[in-house]
Amino acid sequence: MILTLIGGDLFSKEKRIEEYLKKNIKDSQGDSLSKLILYATDTNIVVVDKIISEASAVSMFSAKQIIIVRRAEAFKTTDTKTLSDWLKTSPDADIIFEFEKLASNTTLYKALQKSGSVEKYESPKPWELDKWIHNIMLSHFGRAIHPSAARYLAEALGTDTSLIAAELEKILVYDSSTKEISLETVKTMVVPQREILAYEIRESFGTRNATAYVKKLKDLLDNGVTAVQISSALYYYTIRLLHIKTMLEQNMSPENIALKLGANKFLFCTKENEPKRAQKWSKALLHRVVKRLADLDFEMKSGLCSTRTAQELALAALIVR
Repeated sequence: MILTLIGGDLFSKEKRIEEYLKKNIKDSQGDSLSKLILYATDTNIVVVDKIISEASAVSMFSAKQIIIVRRAEAFKTTDTKTLSDWLKTSPDADIIFEFEKLASNTTLYKALQKSGSVEKYESPKPWELDKWIHNIMLSHFGRAIHPSAARYLAEALGTDTSLIAAELEKILVYDSSTKEISLETVKTMVVPQREILAYEIRESFGTRNATAYVKKLKDLLDNGVTAVQISSALYYYTIRLLHIKTMLEQNMSPENIALKLGANKFLFCTKENEPKRAQKWSKALLHRVVKRLADLDFEMKSGLCSTRTAQELALAALIVR
């Protein structure tokens, strides 16, 4: 059987692979000869040729071998054609192809669909993530999680489901007895990896509204938010604006950019209008701001810029020119 898994939900794809292996090779899962893992990004071999030759080989040592091809979206055009042509011969092979993306109108997709089964595992949308966490806790880990804890994880970790699952496993090891994971436990174990503070200052920063930016900067500092946190938030948002600017220059539509970034189209294109914000900056200036923020982070952490006044002036200078 040829099984194709498509989508950004890495956790669910891994669970599906485990399920497939358990069903098809059972007690031989620990046998290295029972499965072969290949990466389409491997430049040391011709991966497509390896797939075809291994699928046609008969092993003297293992009754069955399953080939797992990871990062299959990295195949080049010539590779996909070779693979498509081979699949049309209806090979008797056990292969799992793992793609992040594969358009349904491509020749390869149609060949994979005809020769086996295609399953899709899309990443949960940002606004659906807390529900996904709640469901995966019950279905996979057999535990409950408080809604506020699920929301915290969604904001802290983003939509990388494999990362979320790994953090949940750590939490369960730390707190193995409780029936419901609390917000306090989650906060103890998980440090936000996405800067939530960016949402509070990125509008005035992105639109280069100096008056509003300086006011928001002062408000945040007055309310206990550190200059290091603000600098980090602005650093990541500047990189985001730089990516948006680059994609706009490549004639990508705002809708396609939102899709590529995993952003909500309405928020990205209309409510926040991030493409418009990116157009207010030149690429050269964005590069300079990124470098300055990196330098400023070092200066603040090393004590070279340690006073509130110095930090506020340094951050204000990013757009007050």
